[in-house]
Amino acid sequence: MNIIFRLRAFLDRHIDYPAALAGAVVLGSLVFAVNYGHGWNQALIAAAKQAIYTFFAGGALVRLNERLALSINPAAAGVIMGVACSGALAVILTYCVHSLRGTPEPLYSTLPTLTLVVPGFVFLGVRARYTVRSVGD
Repeated sequence: MNIIFRLRAFLDRHIDYPAALAGAVVLGSLVFAVNYGHGWNQALIAAAKQAIYTFFAGGALVRLNERLALSINPAAAGVIMGVACSGALAVILTYCVHSLRGTPEPLYSTLPTLTLVVPGFVFLGVRARYTVRSVGD
């Protein structure tokens, strides 16, 4: 039982659950739409991979973005560094996930992440910087 509590504490510290869930639903739906022309079953596989990946990796990348935004001064440099590092990782990892078997359009499936990552991480970095909020440290 102790391992379950430790795993839960680890996830709580490193995943932003609301952002993870929102990202999983939005990006999973977009990837489903992108791949629907290849059949609903392949679109569903691609969407499920995106949603699961986004929940865990995306939730952790949001937390990384917040930590970088908070730890680097001046504020603008912290937000820029958070967006650059977290955003690059998000795009690269998303493409890698979709390059595995089961996604008919890996490049097109990565485009939603590519287009949403910069404005999303800028918003989240600024929000973290200018609101009093614990980021699990």
